[in-house]
Amino acid sequence: MSKFEDFKVSRWINTSHSIFQFLLVCSFFIGLNTLSLTHFKRFDLTENRMFSLSPETISYIEELNEPIRIIVTRSTSESSSELESYYHDVENLVKEYAYEAQRAGKGPIEAEFVNVFQQTLLAQQLADEFGINQPNLIIFASENKHRIITPDEIYKMEEMEKTAFRGEQVFTSALLDVSSPQNTTIYFVKGHGELDIANVDPISGLSQLTEELRQRNFTIGTLDLTPANSSIPEDADLLVLAGPQQPLLAREVTILKDYLAENAGRLVIMIDPGINNNLGDLFYQWGVLAEDMVVLDSGPDFMMNGGDLLLRRFDSDHPITESMAKNSQSVVVGFSRPVRADIGAPLDDRLSVLPIVGGSESSWGERFYRDENEIGYNEEVDLKGPVSIAVVSERSISSDLGIDIPGGRMVVFGTSNLITNSRLNVLGNLTLILNTFNWALDRNNLLSIAPRPIDRLHITLSQQEMKKLRLALWFLLPGCSAIFGTFIYWLRRS
Repeated sequence: MSKFEDFKVSRWINTSHSIFQFLLVCSFFIGLNTLSLTHFKRFDLTENRMFSLSPETISYIEELNEPIRIIVTRSTSESSSELESYYHDVENLVKEYAYEAQRAGKGPIEAEFVNVFQQTLLAQQLADEFGINQPNLIIFASENKHRIITPDEIYKMEEMEKTAFRGEQVFTSALLDVSSPQNTTIYFVKGHGELDIANVDPISGLSQLTEELRQRNFTIGTLDLTPANSSIPEDADLLVLAGPQQPLLAREVTILKDYLAENAGRLVIMIDPGINNNLGDLFYQWGVLAEDMVVLDSGPDFMMNGGDLLLRRFDSDHPITESMAKNSQSVVVGFSRPVRADIGAPLDDRLSVLPIVGGSESSWGERFYRDENEIGYNEEVDLKGPVSIAVVSERSISSDLGIDIPGGRMVVFGTSNLITNSRLNVLGNLTLILNTFNWALDRNNLLSIAPRPIDRLHITLSQQEMKKLRLALWFLLPGCSAIFGTFIYWLRRS
């Protein structure tokens, strides 16, 4: 064999070896990536394990039978550190949900991050599908349902500062909402001149409240109990009686009584001054007293132009008003009547009646409000403040085993105008009514997942310590660098 032929054979062998080595390297990396995708472990190194999901959440994810989309809408740029922190927390938590779904291998969770100002086509699709096109929202969506989460739901706030991260609690609640085969249904009672859920009028309409509830995955309907054969539908999770202008029939009141007592029903009632509603027997049975007075307040910090009341007294321990009390929120209402616990109601250890919203120390219940000459606090006839304007009444049911089971829940407001289109989005009005509905429906107690506390590291230095620190930064570090440089220069010269 000639040298040329030996060279060709050697060249062919070397080329074959190179191709074989290339294929081996490619196979190694492909196999390594395949293993990393199917067999991997994540670790949460945060101090409070902020992004580690609880066993409860993981069990819910493992039971998913259909895909869930989690869509996070963003803006072009994060203009504040608070917004950057919000995006960081949300994105990490979303990825953790997607990871757990992928690991379980059932009902995948698809994470989507959409910049509504740059990805205009996707933003338009969101607007067409969910009716929203603004940033800083989180959408949980399944085939037929969706729920929208706002940034203020993610954190627990106290005195306008973040104290705890509620992301997992809120996310898992939304996950259960959109994956549940049944919707939560709210019926608004009609037939007595109540506020209309479809009316866009600013004074008598509830169209904005209806839209807010539908965005949160509630099914909204109306219920007329005046016909003789009427009854409460079986799918009614909550009834709302918003501002009746005529008295209810005795038969209707009996239906509401039975709904609360026998079916552990949930009822929110909003009544206005000067109107006979025929609800006295129902209120008496549930320990509530709503006298025909008007709440007035002589304090200039609690009255607004036009006579509206500015309510700032909330129960700091009740789930409905806890966050509002801790964040110093306010509620604006028009004419309101006092609503309080009835001390003359029959004693019942199973019944709990609690005022949750009221006026200030300078408020009072004016009995002769129809006569302008009589307006002014009279301790002999008027109700001394602070006056309560909203109460919650809850009854537990004792079982044969001696266990108290949650029974009916009723919330009574002495005004209906706080939810009208003109007032719904003023100050804390929307927050108050949404919290009320969530509490009545047990949505606040759906999960036992505790918020994760947010710890802040504070370094406190005296003036002397600050002076030493500045000296160290100005002279020590540059001096060390100069000495080290001189030493290297000396080594190279020697």
